[in-house]
Amino acid sequence: MIVENVPAAGGMIAAQQILRAQPDGHTLLVNTAGMMTITPNANARAQYRGGDFAQICRGVEAGLVLAAHPQVGAKNFAELQQWIKAQKQPATYSSYSAGSPAHFLGYQLSEALKTEMTHVPYKSSPQQITDMLGGVAPLGFVQIATAAPHIKAGKLVAYATTGEKRAPQLPDVPTVAEVGLPQLASTVWFGLSGPKALPPAIVQRLTAAHEQITASPDFQARMTTAGMTVSPGVCGDAFLKKMNGETERWGRVVKATGFVAAD
Repeated sequence: MIVENVPAAGGMIAAQQILRAQPDGHTLLVNTAGMMTITPNANARAQYRGGDFAQICRGVEAGLVLAAHPQVGAKNFAELQQWIKAQKQPATYSSYSAGSPAHFLGYQLSEALKTEMTHVPYKSSPQQITDMLGGVAPLGFVQIATAAPHIKAGKLVAYATTGEKRAPQLPDVPTVAEVGLPQLASTVWFGLSGPKALPPAIVQRLTAAHEQITASPDFQARMTTAGMTVSPGVCGDAFLKKMNGETERWGRVVKATGFVAAD
């Protein structure tokens, strides 16, 4: 297997290459939530939707965690909510990238709390964490794998995770649904796509191989170490249905924020 990294434009260029690829099963796309559900809404040059591909399977996913520097002083989500509303200037929240789920979850949080918040975007999770730990931008939605060691060390306080279930790395932290914000439930995921005209027999073969690999204890252990969990059975139409639902959700938020992706 040869891996070709095409990182430009949030994965848009890679996705467009797959649209033009021969449907022989030899050229596939490792897709992401951002690439398939946010970029088509935020970049007019994308000109694709999830249904323009043969969606094979969602592979792994991970929630985010809403966390803050201890200087905020809130010990739980109820206290954090009070802190946000008590600020004389709009409270800030950070994300690891503009146009990411972390960015738009902050907007949805401000909607839910009916209060204005200011977004502080970073270019990567390490940069975001560094400023959170320094108290520069103390509050934000951050990747669990990046934040968990600092939360366990008491350097950050966790308020809620965004997965449907509690994160294995942070079992004592409630989900957004548990704190009364089910509309914030979201995960960052990776999946597998192919060209639209991929023959059914090839799709079936790839699906079977995918499910065999993701069910193996070795693969699952590796993903746990990386802070990810396997998404069993999210293949074909089920994968596309979830993707379309997320595309509609993020489309509304992208429009509300006025965000436009850079080319």
